[in-house]
Amino acid sequence: MKKALVLLTALLLLVGSVNPADAKKAEKAASKTSTAYTPLTAAEQITDMTAGFAFNGGIDIKIFDMVNTNYSETSDWYFYPVYRMAVAQVFDKRNFGLYADIEKPGYANITYPFIKVNELYAKFQQDTFYVKLGRQVFGDKDDLLLGLQNDAISLGFDLGTTDLLFFLARTQITTPWNTGGNIESVIGFVPYFGLGDTMGLRGYLLIGMEPITITTGTPPDTSTKDTVNTAIQAGGKYSLDMPVGSNGTFDLDAQLGIQFGLARTAGDDSIDAMGLGLKLDAAYASQVETFGFMVGAHVVYTSGDPDPAVNTKCGFGSSNALPGSGPGLFSKIQDGAGPYTYLDGHLVSDNKTQNYVGVMALGVTGEFSFGAWKPGLGIWIYSNTDDEGKSLGTELNEWLIWELSQVISFYQQAALFIPNRDGIGWPPSPADAPKSAMKLLFGSSITF
Repeated sequence: MKKALVLLTALLLLVGSVNPADAKKAEKAASKTSTAYTPLTAAEQITDMTAGFAFNGGIDIKIFDMVNTNYSETSDWYFYPVYRMAVAQVFDKRNFGLYADIEKPGYANITYPFIKVNELYAKFQQDTFYVKLGRQVFGDKDDLLLGLQNDAISLGFDLGTTDLLFFLARTQITTPWNTGGNIESVIGFVPYFGLGDTMGLRGYLLIGMEPITITTGTPPDTSTKDTVNTAIQAGGKYSLDMPVGSNGTFDLDAQLGIQFGLARTAGDDSIDAMGLGLKLDAAYASQVETFGFMVGAHVVYTSGDPDPAVNTKCGFGSSNALPGSGPGLFSKIQDGAGPYTYLDGHLVSDNKTQNYVGVMALGVTGEFSFGAWKPGLGIWIYSNTDDEGKSLGTELNEWLIWELSQVISFYQQAALFIPNRDGIGWPPSPADAPKSAMKLLFGSSITF
């Protein structure tokens, strides 16, 4: 009965009346060739520093069930509503603006903040130079090298097709070597270069710092000293968005990163943190009237052994802690108190699918559109790169999106992870073999 009431409440909220004025704002998603007036979103307002006020927001409500994961060991349904609003005010002189993106997160059996501040900053711009101070987001959920949502100061030069960005962010992300601490601050230089109408190149130089205390000697003759471990990642991301024929497009994102570490364990042993990370995402899409399809291929490779407690060698670790990052539908939990993934119960010791540590991931996805309906399928295969290439398991994904209008949409997801007992270090006894992890989700969103 309780589950039925939860579901009924969600549906009543989802199909509630929509203000026509709010629906009008959704016309921003219409064709770029349209001559009709379409108001800017708040993010566009502050990015372009267009004088005036803008707002947009939405309500996202979902119920979901997860089985045989660390996050939910047994079957239980969770009700998870999110209410979100973004506002921007750029003053008349167009060189000073304020931006806020705030949400009320839901509840899913773990601790959440009452109000979650995604972004809240002031921006000053003079000609090509700009400065932003406050809570900001860097990178995106598909990025291998960068994904932060923290208090920061950033500055740069917007030169049209070129953007030179520097930032200093206070953060809490897991260190690649897992010595018990967290990287507490990151310095970044992330320039972007537009290469014509279809290509772009982004560079990365990220320096993360972790305070640590080293203890040496044998009790009672021990001594301690404070030092700072440093993780350095350098790399680039090439993007291609190219039209193919009259109805098709080909998209490619190719990311390459090298990781260095100037670090020691708490016992004063040097850590070998040299690592390589590679991520490729390619997709072909075609749309003819109401029918369309998109097929994609995905490859992730990161080197190294993520067990420094054994041999002081750690794998390449992605610093992307944004909600939704990670492969497949078992991605990082939205708005959680920590960077959890649904697969932590199987892979928690190595964080392989969470932070791409010492893992090879191969994925194939396909999505179709039949008017308002968009079904999709995906398969991901995971394996170790540090343990003779043993298989970790296979993840199967299915999803369906129904766009009732530009304002209201419904969606459904299902995921099944089939682990390989030997590849993830479980006991060899068949009686102790890990069970498959499952996820089932139903939801809807209203945007304005």
